[in-house]
Amino acid sequence: MQFIPVSPDQPNLPLAPRLLAELCQEKGIKLALDSEFFYFGYIETEGGKRFPIKGGAFALNSYAAGEAAKDKDFCGRLLQDADLPTPDFKLVHSDKAIRLLSTANPHVAQSLNTLTKAPAIAEALGYPLFIKPNEGTQGVGVQKISNEAELNTRLAAALQTNDRMLVQEAVSGRDYRVIVLDGTILAIIERRPLSITGDGTHTITELLSEKIKTLTTRSGGYKVESDDPRILKAIQEAGYDLTSTLRDSELLQLLSNANLSTGGEAVDVTDIASQSFKDLAVKAARVCGLRYAGVDILCEDLSINDAPAHVLELNAGPGLTNFWQASPEHHHRVRDIYRGVVEAMLQQSA
Repeated sequence: MQFIPVSPDQPNLPLAPRLLAELCQEKGIKLALDSEFFYFGYIETEGGKRFPIKGGAFALNSYAAGEAAKDKDFCGRLLQDADLPTPDFKLVHSDKAIRLLSTANPHVAQSLNTLTKAPAIAEALGYPLFIKPNEGTQGVGVQKISNEAELNTRLAAALQTNDRMLVQEAVSGRDYRVIVLDGTILAIIERRPLSITGDGTHTITELLSEKIKTLTTRSGGYKVESDDPRILKAIQEAGYDLTSTLRDSELLQLLSNANLSTGGEAVDVTDIASQSFKDLAVKAARVCGLRYAGVDILCEDLSINDAPAHVLELNAGPGLTNFWQASPEHHHRVRDIYRGVVEAMLQQSA
């Protein structure tokens, strides 16, 4: 696979490469991407300095900072060390991971949490809680757990395919993604979980089917499936089944996380955030060593100064496609974000 120069009029360009191509053309610099997926490559200045890019991740962040953001346990420890509010958590390792580590470092292996310790960890954190892959993205594998039986079953299954799972305290609040660049807030996105609204006539199955048809990926697939066990669980916990009919205007939340990649809705709330909320996001990015970051925060009301808030995690390469697609009114925000990133890289090369 080779890198090819990319221009804005290149056929079938995804959003991020197209916007980057427009900016690079405007500034007279080169953008080269892989010829198959347009996913990774580099920006090259007139002086020949290259800045590697991969998806939404840019060369502004150091390798170590990017690794810290990807590792939820490490990221959480950095946040705690800086006395920033974050949900309490514990890391649970698979038996396979512990066996492999035992050969190289048996002392460390003996100190790690295994599946057998999970019930005691959960009891200390309190139910409900969440389990999630320690290195996961886009909400994949995130599950809400209500009791010990469910914990044992679901965590055991998750550890079959993940070496490390995070068991995390559940905290309340609206879900926000904050885009930070060099201490400046470029956008604040409220992410609302996948939900359906009743009309007093159609069943949940019918409403869900119509909702899923609107949640297509760029390649033509669907972001969620109607038989997703998380959706079925949410319906049951609300006291319904698939044949139930919701009252007119009744809202039923179907997923506990609000990731846009799993059908969440995006609302631009940049202009109503309080200073304390903004300061929290900026400090979280700084203590994790990230110049460019998506900071995920739960907060009851971001417009109120000093409202209770928790930093969930950070992303060193936040995707913006779903935010762009949610509304034409978001387009200027996304363009400004990519412009800021490109200009920051060029200043770095000066």
